[in-house]
Amino acid sequence: MNIRIKASVDCFPSAPVILDPNTANKWLVLSDDLTSVRNSWNYQAVPDNPERFDWYSCVLGSEGFNSGTHCWDVEVKESSDWSLGVTTASNQRKERDFFNTEVWCVWFDEDGAPESSMNEFPVKQKLDRVRVYLDDGGTVSFSDPVTNTHLHTFTTTFTHTLFPFFYGSSSLRILPFNS
Repeated sequence: MNIRIKASVDCFPSAPVILDPNTANKWLVLSDDLTSVRNSWNYQAVPDNPERFDWYSCVLGSEGFNSGTHCWDVEVKESSDWSLGVTTASNQRKERDFFNTEVWCVWFDEDGAPESSMNEFPVKQKLDRVRVYLDDGGTVSFSDPVTNTHLHTFTTTFTHTLFPFFYGSSSLRILPFNS
């Protein structure tokens, strides 16, 4: 499936993305409604289960996607260092291997950071929000819904269920999607 990506993408709201507390790094605190996350910089008393991130301050969405079109908006303005996108359910969450494979994301660091890898794209400007667009045709696209600006698109063949993932040095919030 070949899709032309414009500055904005058409996506119809589906079930809202909520966070999976069983995957949240022990530094992270999730809101009661599971739509926002903040880094507390203190360990939380949580079990060290196999699905939990133990090195990176990441959390996954609670629902994986293997078909259809999905969009979600993330408020990033409170975080000086963030990364978000999708990853496979089987991607390693222990130690420092998470970003080495099976991650398609955009990231920002106020202090600058090394060059991007094949599946990571650096955002150069501070943003308020990022829209993630995923379709089963093999497209993950990122845009700034405030300015209607396209940031980056990855096109590949997805053979596994994909989960939204979120990393932030301060706080991130999943917003209700408005097309």
